[in-house]
Amino acid sequence: MKGLLQKDLYQVWYYARVIILASAVIMVASATIPGEEGGFLMFYAGFLMSMLPMTLLAYDQNSRFAEYSAALPVTKSQLVGCKYLIGLIVMALADLLACLVMLVVWLSGKSTTGEMVLNTLTRISVMPLAGSALLLPLTYRFGYEKAKYIYYLFVGLFAALMGFGVATDGDLPGLALPAGWTQLGFWLVCLVLYAASWRLSIAWYGKAEQ
Repeated sequence: MKGLLQKDLYQVWYYARVIILASAVIMVASATIPGEEGGFLMFYAGFLMSMLPMTLLAYDQNSRFAEYSAALPVTKSQLVGCKYLIGLIVMALADLLACLVMLVVWLSGKSTTGEMVLNTLTRISVMPLAGSALLLPLTYRFGYEKAKYIYYLFVGLFAALMGFGVATDGDLPGLALPAGWTQLGFWLVCLVLYAASWRLSIAWYGKAEQ
């Protein structure tokens, strides 16, 4: 399991670090933009980072690692679990970058409330979780080529939602997250769905259509 996780982290560093770099640049840029526009940029950076687990799985499928791994002393639960652990690591990294940006904003003298920090971190955390929970089972079941089209549809619907919010000059439905215990409940629901997706991916492992 440790070796599988190391392999995925090496792949992130050598092949997907541009995504992390782009997300960091977007988050830094968000600190210079006041209001909801800056918050959207941070949210979009989390959206970009949510692609990492699926990107790693695509590398595995294209390189026939699934066939090679059959000769390794690992189980399908461990193979699937590594991708979901990467999703949790990506979430933590996105939160860390967001905290650093908000710290710079606070040190610069701009108004930053605890509710704003909590709301921003929740939005950013949800994207890596939701992206992996949706896309990984689809990739294990249908293969990367078919799953990516579902991902494009997901991106298109997200962009349409963002455009609708801008056109109506209002808050986007579902993005105005409640604070306090209700927000904690929202977090727990996301984690439960993530765990359910994890189990579904294990059940669908090896069933991808060729």
